[in-house]
Amino acid sequence: MAIANYSKSCSQNTPGNVFLAFSEVDNIDTVTISGGEITALTMDGVTKFHEFDSELDGIKVMMEGTGGSNFFQTNKIEAKFAKLTKELITAKQSLVDAMVCGLAAIFIDGNGQAWLAGYNDTEKKRRPLNKITANFDSGNKPSDEGLAQYTITCEGESALDVVPFDSTLTAAIVGETSTFIEYNT
Repeated sequence: MAIANYSKSCSQNTPGNVFLAFSEVDNIDTVTISGGEITALTMDGVTKFHEFDSELDGIKVMMEGTGGSNFFQTNKIEAKFAKLTKELITAKQSLVDAMVCGLAAIFIDGNGQAWLAGYNDTEKKRRPLNKITANFDSGNKPSDEGLAQYTITCEGESALDVVPFDSTLTAAIVGETSTFIEYNT
């Protein structure tokens, strides 16, 4: 295997994530990847990705990998949602129910780049996000900062990283005009 060159880009890097949407991976019909970027994505014609509004600065994406003669990594998406509500419990349960077949997720990072997790050009739908963890801590008193939040983490093991959308699809996702996402209005 040849080792690839890497040239550092001298541009601002903003941590964090600003958007999150989920779909059952089987609802994805086709994904076209060219030059390492997603240039087209179509759904099954019935369903879309569903936006999950988290708390401000409440979405965290982590990729942790290890390897020797083979490499694997765990891709995780953690989101925090304040105030326990029946709607939040219903949304969480829909993710739990979808874990049977697995999830794909779209997120936008702090630099304005849209990414797809739970699907890649090699493993296709075979290595989705397929594990969910949910935690709620009410806190003890009103001054307990950062509590009374439901934290939902979805993860899956893969040999590959998340995949970026190209500039055209990223602009549509950021601009909330993408046809494969049901946005909250």
